[in-house]
Amino acid sequence: MSEADLLAAQIVSLAEARLFDELESLWLERLDDLPTQPAVLKEFLKHMKKAGELARAESLAAMLVEARLEANKPKTALRALLTFIPAWPQSAALRPLLIKALRAVTPDRDSYDTILTASGLDSGGSRVEGYKTFVELQRLAPGQVWQHTEWREGEIIELDTAERRVVLRFASHPRKEMTIDGVKNYLKYIEPERFLAQKTRDPESLAKLAETDPAELVKRALADQTDRTIKQGDLKQLLLGGIIDTNDWSSWWGKAREALKLDPFVDFDASGGAHAAIKLRERPRTFSEEIEERFFDPDADTAIRAEIIRQLAKRPGDAVVSPDLIRRMAMRIKEAWALSDESNVARRLQLAFMLADLAIAMPSENIETFPTEPLFAAVTDYSQLFELNNVEYGIRALAELVRRDGEDGVRQAAAILPKAPVRLAQAIWQALDEEHHIEDAVRALEDLMQNPLDNPETYAWAVRSMLDGSWGHLEDYFPAQAVVPEILDAMEEWLTISTGDKASSEEKAAAKSLISKMRTLLAANHGAVFGAAVESMTREAAQRLRHKIELNEALPTPLRAQAVRTIRLTRRDLEESAGTVEPADEAHECTEASYAAKAAELREIASVKIPKNSKVIEEARMEGDLRENAVYQYAKEEQKMLLQTQATLTDLLGRARIFRASDVDTSKIGFGTRVAMRNLTSNAEEVYTILGRWEADAEHHILSKQAPMAEQFIGHTVGDQVTIKHPGGGSTPYEIISIENALQGQ
Repeated sequence: MSEADLLAAQIVSLAEARLFDELESLWLERLDDLPTQPAVLKEFLKHMKKAGELARAESLAAMLVEARLEANKPKTALRALLTFIPAWPQSAALRPLLIKALRAVTPDRDSYDTILTASGLDSGGSRVEGYKTFVELQRLAPGQVWQHTEWREGEIIELDTAERRVVLRFASHPRKEMTIDGVKNYLKYIEPERFLAQKTRDPESLAKLAETDPAELVKRALADQTDRTIKQGDLKQLLLGGIIDTNDWSSWWGKAREALKLDPFVDFDASGGAHAAIKLRERPRTFSEEIEERFFDPDADTAIRAEIIRQLAKRPGDAVVSPDLIRRMAMRIKEAWALSDESNVARRLQLAFMLADLAIAMPSENIETFPTEPLFAAVTDYSQLFELNNVEYGIRALAELVRRDGEDGVRQAAAILPKAPVRLAQAIWQALDEEHHIEDAVRALEDLMQNPLDNPETYAWAVRSMLDGSWGHLEDYFPAQAVVPEILDAMEEWLTISTGDKASSEEKAAAKSLISKMRTLLAANHGAVFGAAVESMTREAAQRLRHKIELNEALPTPLRAQAVRTIRLTRRDLEESAGTVEPADEAHECTEASYAAKAAELREIASVKIPKNSKVIEEARMEGDLRENAVYQYAKEEQKMLLQTQATLTDLLGRARIFRASDVDTSKIGFGTRVAMRNLTSNAEEVYTILGRWEADAEHHILSKQAPMAEQFIGHTVGDQVTIKHPGGGSTPYEIISIENALQGQ
């Protein structure tokens, strides 16, 4: 019998023998060790009640609970209280202790006071009934999860104890109001530690776990299943929507499947397809069994075997691996080397790395490795790194090449970043010093931004880093006010690609994946990036961005609403001029010559003026204190103007409708017409040409179609008399004499 069991037996025995003085002495002496198991405490209470000593027992009970609370063991204290309070439902001594214990174990402190008051525990009611009510209401506190047969899981977001009503958020019903009785009668409570509750309450954390440790995510899901087993198809349905995007499932599951095969706590036969059962084991397979099974699997490629060797290097101290297994693994690698083509440098580099890692993992075996110097000497083009199908080996090779080539190596690495897998791109980024390689970094990112579908994962990483502040030293080159509109335009293009029939299946998949990733990025922190984008924009540019968002079909409706709300909160001045900007979907009419001129201007701004300005800003930054730095302040103002001009030109060129002579309608006044008219006040003939804002020249009587005077002539024909109202007051009557094609001969 253990010491704890002996103490419990002593307590019960002294109570039964009515040796109360000895009982109290032992109780005080062993207060920190007293039993709290319900069976022992009930037996103790039975004998104390039989002896008529419940008052003494109440005092002893209060001592026990208080000691547990002081020892920071609120759950143990609560367990004892739940045994004691039926004996003293009105106990004044136990009431504050019960309240203290409940406060300590209640996860949602915000709703604690409300629930406590509603339960009656802080008043003179029954502690038993009060506790039952407290537990009931605690399950209805914000953050708790309930399940409906059709609506699935929903999280409680509001609790009104006075009206006995709650509001739940289901995927299909964002604000579903129900009575407390309705919830209890028609919904099923999901315990907070259950996977379904975590998925409903905090899907972002599980999504992050899916990226960093897919096997751990699956094991958490398995622990919540009957018999700790789930079919692959059912697992997919469980994880899609909220944790893993549908478009990302195939690539994610490929990684997860390999990780599960390596996990000793998981039994998984991938050959069963969607019906394959995945089971969480009570005990793991032996380390040696796992290594041998996976390494010699006929389907294991270089990447899998490299991962197995890394597992071997990180093996637990008590893991036993036979020397014979290590020798056979080394022999298999050497056989692969012998069969490989000497010209296949990437293949041989991987095998050399693999054998070297095996030798490091098992130094006692004295494994002879392959020399890598001749292999690196054969690498003249850094893009050869893409041929290594194990990214860790690619990163290792990159480090060696940069060490060999110095500054030239850094530049070569930067040049391949736009096409590099994301983890290799991140390693390249680490090699780019903020002070000395900023031009290489900017050039690499500009290339990456030009063709996102060629490398969606790396593009998504780069854009996220630009917008979340990770790359503060590049803020002048890639400010939110330029990046966000570019993303929105790209998303519309990707939507067209993903829903059309001209793109390949790979392009469609990449487009869908990027749309999903950008939606997540833009929605982060309640759409904060939209606020950052419009903060420094002109009013006109900010309004155009808002219109662009409102019409962007690639953004789901809730995200569009969130973005517009964020913009309005950031730029309250926009509402003051809500009608002064032409709608973002209205065509911008222009001539072919002005379009070419503005396109050239935009190219110069993007490729010459902005980089030159950013360089000036960067050099000014290096001088230290910026508050009194006139060069820096001037350059920042110039940057704002350049970015605003760039945004405006990009928008207008994107909506441009180029008019040629054949497009001009001379039956009425409109774009591209030259109009002769008689001023009926002076009897003088006047000639005006109606073009666009880019062509307007008041000195030569060329009016923008949007100009107040031109707008009053639009649509009129020869012979019409038109009275023009002047903005400053007054009016002038005109008669239309003739309408000609102003673009004829251009």
